Amino acid sequence: MRRFFIALVLAASASLATAAEWHFAIIGDTPYTDAERQLLPAMLTQIGERKPAFIIHAGDIKSGSQRCDDAMYHDRRTLFDAVSAPLIYTPGDNEWTDCHRASNGGYDPLERLNFLRGVFFADARSLGKPPMPVLRQSDANKAAPYPENLCWEHGGVVFATLNVTGSNNNFGKADTPGEEYRQRHAANIDWMAAAFARAAQIDARLIVLTLQGDPHFKAYAAGKPKRGFVDFVDRLRAHVQATDRQVILIHGDSHNHKIDHPLNDPAGQRVAHFTRIETYGAPFMGWVEVHIADTPGAARITSHPWAPPPTAP
Repeated sequence: MRRFFIALVLAASASLATAAEWHFAIIGDTPYTDAERQLLPAMLTQIGERKPAFIIHAGDIKSGSQRCDDAMYHDRRTLFDAVSAPLIYTPGDNEWTDCHRASNGGYDPLERLNFLRGVFFADARSLGKPPMPVLRQSDANKAAPYPENLCWEHGGVVFATLNVTGSNNNFGKADTPGEEYRQRHAANIDWMAAAFARAAQIDARLIVLTLQGDPHFKAYAAGKPKRGFVDFVDRLRAHVQATDRQVILIHGDSHNHKIDHPLNDPAGQRVAHFTRIETYGAPFMGWVEVHIADTPGAARITSHPWAPPPTAP
């Protein structure tokens, strides 16, 4: 029954693709300030006017010094639901792992993560309008209570989000990881494996993974990986090397927009069919478009820095 449910949801999302060429948009690390919060609706309107199949927000919906009060989450939910396209969101560190800070209100991070889940992931559908059906990991596997980990398909492309965050992925301050990290990391690894397996099952042309935390590929290649990301990148690299499909990894966190190929194989050679897209981030606003055509070939990726239009004199 569970397999039937999964196939039904994925087929429903896949049926949305009808055009010969389509695109999706990417944002992240916004809004960080009150000014950005006032400007972001205009940027989202411009993105919506371009008719993306959906928009992906790669996490951090507030700054690391702003409070994690209930009203903030409800405000962002209202903001995202007003967007004229389905919007997929994955949590960032600023909205849960860092909420223990005094400037954030001194909250318990796990309590805030559970609250966030109730606000954004109570239903198996996207935000925005019209909402789009998605598969939550908590629906696919009752033993993995991570409704924020999502999967969907569109136009022969498999998409998945993973709750992998900045602040060293909440690894903990000791040399050994904390229990929260271990359980969430295991769920993320399983969900990533399921996405690659699904791509093989349907002969997908492309796999797109989204997470918030910067995996620090440069440090990994130099043999100095971050503890909270080393096993994730090990598993990611193994999956990428085992397929000839194009793989795109989207993340935010470092506020340094880039599009590159930062993953090396064990021999130190660049893995050409792996592309990293890091979102724009405060203080810079902007979005990225990924265009997919029916004809074979790599996706076409376009960056769009954004500034508010000038006001009339």
